[in-house]
Order: sequence, then C-alpha cells, then structure tokens
Amino acid sequence: MSKKELNFKRKEKKYLILEHSFDQIKEELEQHIPVQIFQGENCISGIETTYMDTKDFLLFREYLCRRDFRFKIRLRRYKNDGVFDECYLVELKVKWDKMSLKRRFTLPARLLPAFLKGENLKKEIKEANQGFSGAQKTYKIIAQLIELNHFVPVLRSSYQRIAFQKKTKHVRVTVDQRVTHEKLLGKPETATLDAVILESKISGKSPKWHKKMVNKLSLLRQDRFSKFATGINSLYFPQRGKYNFNADNEADYPMPDNLLKSIELINKVIKIKEEPKQE
Repeated sequence: MSKKELNFKRKEKKYLILEHSFDQIKEELEQHIPVQIFQGENCISGIETTYMDTKDFLLFREYLCRRDFRFKIRLRRYKNDGVFDECYLVELKVKWDKMSLKRRFTLPARLLPAFLKGENLKKEIKEANQGFSGAQKTYKIIAQLIELNHFVPVLRSSYQRIAFQKKTKHVRVTVDQRVTHEKLLGKPETATLDAVILESKISGKSPKWHKKMVNKLSLLRQDRFSKFATGINSLYFPQRGKYNFNADNEADYPMPDNLLKSIELINKVIKIKEEPKQE
C-alpha cells in the first residue's frame, strides 16, 4: 500500500449526479484537475468501507440528530487492478463546526480479527505505521472508543471511485459509482444505491472552475448526504426510505453518558476549542 496522509481537516461538499454519466463527469474534471492514480495503471479504484456502530445504532442516531459534534469509525481498504491492499485504513472521522477532521492508522488485514476482538496490538501497529506521526495515539483512542461503546461492524459498503487532486492537495474531488451496501448484523442482505456521487474536499477558497463545473453539469448539492446513512436506512430501517437523513423524533435520542465520555477521549487527539454541551 502506498503511504497516504493520515490526518485531514477540510470542508466537504457533496453532490448527486442525475443528468450526466460517469464518463462525462470524468471528462469535464480532467480539464481542470489531474486524475490521481493510487496504484498500478487503473485510474478507477475499488473501495470497501466497513462501518462500526452499536447494536442499537448509536452513531446512526447521532447523525440523524444533526448534533454539532459527531463522529464515526470506519475501516477502509482499496482495490487496485482487482487486488485489495494488504492493509486497512482505520479511521476516526469527526464532524465539528462544519469541518471534517480525520485521524487514521494502518492495520494489516491479517490483524483485523484480533483488532475487532480488542486485543492489544500496540507493537504491531507501531511497526505497521513507521513514519506516520500520531498513528499510535489514533490507534489507542479508536480502540478505547470501541471498547467504551461496544462498537461492532454493522455495514459494509463497496463502490468504484475515481479521484482528482492537484499536487498542492488544496482541492480534491472524488466521484463514486456502483455503491453496494451489505448488512453485517442479523440475516445477510444487500442493497444498491442508484446514484453517482461527487464530493469536493477543499481547504481554503473554492477555485472559480469548481463553481462553473457545478453549474455546467447541473450537479445537485446535498445539504446532507451519507453513504453510511443510506446503507443503514436501506438494510435496517427500509420504512424510513434510503435518502431520509432526519430523525423521526429527536427527543427520543438523548445523548448517552458514554457519548460524552467518548467526546472527552476524542478531544485528547483532536483539540476542540470547547466541548459540545449535552442537548
């Protein structure tokens, strides 16, 4: 696996594509920003993301409540030229003050069962993340969050992605297609997402070409959009509708004590100016 950045802080904008094909989007973007090739020669890579949550879907409910501060834990691996990477990227993704912050560490795939069982992998993680600043601290905090909240794998999402990024890394655009969700709790089941998703991840001011591209391609800006939420809706709560990102009744979702403790733990890794108050 190539060495990837482990820490990010940037604004994200998500769009659904209805009127143009995947190839048309690729052709338009290539006029403004180069394609990023992860490995090999194929510009389109496969991604498999496993999402963690409690058995009663605490993190999903937190997303629906639109709290100012929320987080998710996911394990991601890439497939290039038909072969999966030998490592997962285990990621803590935090939403705070309209920003997206990420902390990651690499986990050899052979260690995944041990990691999910909560075994101490400090030595192995140190060896696998040599040269990556903060990786061991991120491993420690994620392991604590999993133990504290009894997180388990609940959803696996697979899709194809093409990414565009300049050397400055200030602007990154990804386009995802053929999204398939797999249920990991209870009876096995799958669901597909009939949409192409474009996501802009921008640090600083948006370039002029970006706005022109959005208008030219009639991209539909999404105030809220989440693959995680579409998968949970589709497979566990189909009566809600896959694109329903709102809580049925926010009063039914008080912030539990474990979540407040989780925020305190996260603040040790990602410094937040003030901790969110219980609603």
